[in-house]
Amino acid sequence: MEPNPFLGVGLHAVGAFSSASCYTPQKQTKLWAWEIYWIAQASCAWLILPIVFAFLTIPNYILVLQTAPQSAMLNSFLLGLVYGVGGLTFGLGIRYIGFSLNYMIAIGISAGLGTIFPLIWRPDKGFVWEITEKFSNVPGWIVLAGIVVSLGGIALCGCAGALRERSGDAKPSQYSFKVGVPLAILAGVLSAVYNYALIAGNPIADAAVEVNTAAVADDTQSPTEDSPPEAPRETSMVDLLKMNAIYPFSNGGAWVTNFIWCLFLIRRNRTGSQLTQLPGHGKGRLLFYYLMALLSGAFWYFQFFFYGMGTAFIGKQYEFTSWGLHMAMLILFSNVYGVVFREWKGAGWLSAIVLYSGMTVIVLATLLIAYGNHLGQQ
Repeated sequence: MEPNPFLGVGLHAVGAFSSASCYTPQKQTKLWAWEIYWIAQASCAWLILPIVFAFLTIPNYILVLQTAPQSAMLNSFLLGLVYGVGGLTFGLGIRYIGFSLNYMIAIGISAGLGTIFPLIWRPDKGFVWEITEKFSNVPGWIVLAGIVVSLGGIALCGCAGALRERSGDAKPSQYSFKVGVPLAILAGVLSAVYNYALIAGNPIADAAVEVNTAAVADDTQSPTEDSPPEAPRETSMVDLLKMNAIYPFSNGGAWVTNFIWCLFLIRRNRTGSQLTQLPGHGKGRLLFYYLMALLSGAFWYFQFFFYGMGTAFIGKQYEFTSWGLHMAMLILFSNVYGVVFREWKGAGWLSAIVLYSGMTVIVLATLLIAYGNHLGQQ
């Protein structure tokens, strides 16, 4: 499959938009305790949908699982467990320093570490030190500039959010800079681990391609021994969707962590009855609440469905930029939603200027990275 960096960036944008949309259905589930909503949507996003779409989009998936190294499955799952802890820590950080500052610190660190550190060490290869190779020519310099600029855009958006919270007196009730900032830093580091869970699962994706390429070759063999075999048919769809083979393991690990935590909260808060009836409403709207959880989980899952396709089109040379692109555009679309839902009303002109400047910087950074990728394919 021929790389197409601009198409890859477009697919990453679709995935980031889906990710930014995943919390909007939660606004319709106000009668549910947080842990009930979370366990319902997480089960869709991290358990059910990854398994279903792996079987729907990866032909011969059972054979793929029999062929792929078990170590890759285990490592991807264990790294997913760690990522799940990062997600929970992110939520705690919001409690102490607010959404915007927490987002700026956690996503900024996740974008930086998840993009650059795999050029130093990878769970599937060990120490690689590819920094010099990747950034040794003009396309590499442009890509690096785009990564740095995107981090600047993320920081500007975070500063705008901090200004909004200050002007609106929206400081969290449990505000503690000393507690919240370390939690946000830890969340950023652990969230970047999800990219490592995907990298660790690369042998599973490779097995998906190999198994189905071999199957196509067998199908096209000539029935006579004298005539040479025909060339295998195009297997670009498997190449495009191969990362779907990884998600049952990377996402499954995250689900286990969150499931255990939600069970703890359900027991502590005695909210288990909400799984079968809504407080004060019985079973009347329960189906609607589960549909909202399914929609939220689908939005979360499809961010990485499109992430995998975007990474395939980015190309091998600079595929490491996919994580940074996704994080930056996640910030961009999250703030777009904030503007659409009038969350910035009354925040003040300075907040608006900083916000729109940050969003513009992220768009320019994305174009820089795409252009550098494009030059690198020439």
